Amino acid sequence: MNWDDLRVFLAVSRDGSLSAAARQLKVSQPTVGRRLGALEDSLSARLFDRQPDGFVLTAAGSELLPMAEAMEQAADAVDRKQAAFADHLSGTVRLSIYEFMAEFVTDHMAALREGLPDIEIELAVAHIGANLSKREADLLIRECLPDTSSLIARKLGRFAYGIYGARDLVARYPMAHGEGRYGACPWISFDDDHTYFAGDKWLREKRNGRGAEIRVNNGMVLHDLVRKGAGLGILPCFAGDGDPGLIRLTAPLDDVHSEHHLIVHQDLRRVPAVRAVMDALIALFRDQADALAGRSNQVTVIGK
Repeated sequence: MNWDDLRVFLAVSRDGSLSAAARQLKVSQPTVGRRLGALEDSLSARLFDRQPDGFVLTAAGSELLPMAEAMEQAADAVDRKQAAFADHLSGTVRLSIYEFMAEFVTDHMAALREGLPDIEIELAVAHIGANLSKREADLLIRECLPDTSSLIARKLGRFAYGIYGARDLVARYPMAHGEGRYGACPWISFDDDHTYFAGDKWLREKRNGRGAEIRVNNGMVLHDLVRKGAGLGILPCFAGDGDPGLIRLTAPLDDVHSEHHLIVHQDLRRVPAVRAVMDALIALFRDQADALAGRSNQVTVIGK
């Protein structure tokens, strides 16, 4: 029996069609059909009933399903464990992060890799964290703590946030320096699907429920729009303070901050390359604690 055939069986059982399974597995639809047929031939059993609304498991398919799922879990475990057998610092480490965190990491990537010359780092930027159990990534940096015992979290630090504006925009809107900014100035924030990001609900309360004039679904786009003078915005202090085109109009906002954690699967934490990247990230956050907290001595706050 070929394990690849069982992977096809699992994909079809979950997605209900050959085409959806093919997209998930990144193979052609004929390949999915051929492998499924080979599995049914090897078992001398029909695993699915082909119905107008999709593929439905037969009694034989239902009996096979939990065994195939157990094999999948074992294969995933082997995939995670195999890197731990290495005794040298090399290989690829995949890090899943969201936009503002990506901005922070990329700002320091050159220094981060100085001590990791033989390790390749892949950054996966997305709002939804990768599945570490399925090795979609090796490490996550997220605000949310994991809800499964197989994942281990290490607190990295807190991001402080402030209100920022481009110099020319602040010059055009004197009200930007005080509380009048919430009604008098244009704003940039996240759209309705991303109100959980730091500062968005706080800003809506300040504006009596009114949304920003420009709304986006991406933190880097938000930063770029603020930089280009499209409106005021709430940014992490490390990002705004490091941008010479911006003015910080407030001290770090007491009610707006985010805690971040480094998350790893327990099977990967002792993999040499993964452990080395973890240590480098922990050291980076420790060394940049003042910048993350908005305590940079090179920034003058103009406003209140």
